Amino acid sequence: MGLATIPELRSQPVSVVIDTSPAGRNQVIDGFGTCLSGTEGLQGWWQSLFFDDLQCTILRMDLTPAFKAPYTGMNGTYNSPWFHNNPPLPGPDTNNVRTYSNTLDYTRVYNGWRAPIAVMGPDIDQNTNNFDFTVANLRVAGQLAQIGMTRGGAGDFKLIGSLWSPAPWIKGASGNKISGQSGVQPVNGTPFPFIWYNNFSGGMLDTSGVGLTNFDDTALGGTGPTSALMQFARCTAAYLRGVQRTFGVQFYAFSIQNELNFEEFYNSCTYPLSAGYLAALKAVRAELDKYADLAPIRIMGPEDLLGADAYALWQYGAGSSTVHKNLQYLANIAADPIAAAAESFFCIHGYASDGVSAAGATPTSWNWWAGGWSSSPAAGIPANISGFRAYGKKSWMTETSGEDPAWLSPAAGYPGNGAWSIAVRIHQALTVGQESAWVYWQLTDGNPNSGSTLTSAAQTNSSPKYVAAKHYFRWIRPGAVRVNANVAGTTNLLVSAYLHETNATMTVVMINTTSNAMTCQLAVPSQPIGIKTWQVFTSSNGSYGQTSSVSVLNGTSPVPVPGYGVVTLSGVGSPRLRSSLAPGSQLNLSWPGAATDFVLQSKASLDSEVMWQVLSNLPASNGWFNVSVAATNPSGFFRLATKDGP
Repeated sequence: MGLATIPELRSQPVSVVIDTSPAGRNQVIDGFGTCLSGTEGLQGWWQSLFFDDLQCTILRMDLTPAFKAPYTGMNGTYNSPWFHNNPPLPGPDTNNVRTYSNTLDYTRVYNGWRAPIAVMGPDIDQNTNNFDFTVANLRVAGQLAQIGMTRGGAGDFKLIGSLWSPAPWIKGASGNKISGQSGVQPVNGTPFPFIWYNNFSGGMLDTSGVGLTNFDDTALGGTGPTSALMQFARCTAAYLRGVQRTFGVQFYAFSIQNELNFEEFYNSCTYPLSAGYLAALKAVRAELDKYADLAPIRIMGPEDLLGADAYALWQYGAGSSTVHKNLQYLANIAADPIAAAAESFFCIHGYASDGVSAAGATPTSWNWWAGGWSSSPAAGIPANISGFRAYGKKSWMTETSGEDPAWLSPAAGYPGNGAWSIAVRIHQALTVGQESAWVYWQLTDGNPNSGSTLTSAAQTNSSPKYVAAKHYFRWIRPGAVRVNANVAGTTNLLVSAYLHETNATMTVVMINTTSNAMTCQLAVPSQPIGIKTWQVFTSSNGSYGQTSSVSVLNGTSPVPVPGYGVVTLSGVGSPRLRSSLAPGSQLNLSWPGAATDFVLQSKASLDSEVMWQVLSNLPASNGWFNVSVAATNPSGFFRLATKDGP
């Protein structure tokens, strides 16, 4: 039986006031995007969705190194058993994998073979020859990054990456064993690390710094045995350079480990204590800083999971089973000046659902991540722990997923697990969590739309999950500043607002957290000056992405918000015309692409008898309208005017 929603009793009309004053300003938004899966990104329809419709500006890719033969082993799967039957499953150890316990053990005899190791020497370009830059995920990411750099506004597009695992031979035993598997997957109870198919599964990076004979780089121009930590740093630097040079792209940032406490059958690695993560962080940063093309690349992290309780923010276990978590990593990074300088900004995976469990639910985990706590929130957890904001660095949400494809799920009761809830999750991450970017797990993955994806080849832009994300992705442009939005008359309307001063735009997103429709009065903000009409984008169950407009009258606009609906409003203020001299005696004139209701006009004299003439009405490119005229053009005066104006 469904739960009836009790109509809200209001003593005053619902109103929204936006505060664009310095006191009302918060974090700068860097953008929105998704990670990559499969090869659908090579197809035109996918690229149109990602770049043109959603207008994504962040692309995340897997940076697990892909090696060339002979380092892929005698059978192409690093000597592990597989369906190629060389060796056949379940393999000589009857566990469907090839196990090893450390660097030396990696080369043990298995199926009569010894697995080779790609030793990285002091020559970074020589090291790039060990990798295969033709593998599918690199080809897709490379082509999409090229498109993004072309279509995005200046500096707006950002290519980021995460290592799911370093090279397998620099990892050792973590003391953990796999569980929850069946069929051809690794046999339960198998200790990490191991090779399953071509996955570098689990284990810990050896951060001891001890030189090992397996990593003797003398033959490569080095000085002798190097450590696994040095090999990790050299390998990471060479792989980043190889990707950038192969595809002609530039990384904005990357994480040295995806979900650093999460060992799985796929590419993964664990850093249970901060000391290991800090050692790896500092080693990689020092290596990148040797090279002019790699030094600008930022390192973000620690890219842990945002869990549902205080333990997930600080620590699991105790004694020998201690596992550090989010805020403890941050505290230890801050305590090490070299590590603090190496970590440019923070990132986290937003899988906590405490804020979408019911109407008015508090997103406690986001509160803790941003602001920490003063009193101990749980037994064994220390008091007075800082959130990320205390360290003066921004934070990105770089992965989440899991919602059902339907707009409302469950169909009865509070729909905290459907497409509509994606809007709530984004709202909470940006407002309470104060995240500067929000990146979903996958746009598509070659399968029907699911908990892992926003849409599919069959649904494209009609998927409810896709539409929910679009309310934010398309309308909030990089460089916008989140400003406070104050709601009066109800507690059931979530509102966030974003001012882009360069584009002279204001974006407002409203979410109705009840099944009852409501109308609110939106006061026109003080900035940008000159908003007369709002473009409106409305979605609710069974009705997605409906466009309309609402005028500003006496300083306010009535905005209907359907039950369990999402409304995005985009307002354009009076745009500023920019000019600059260019070679060839050309004058470049430009104005924000959001100002679609304005045209460029010119006239030779300011004499009132001379009429203004429309000079151009060209489509915008890369977020801007651009017109070039001869600097000697007799039409020496230019202005922007509304299309229906004088």
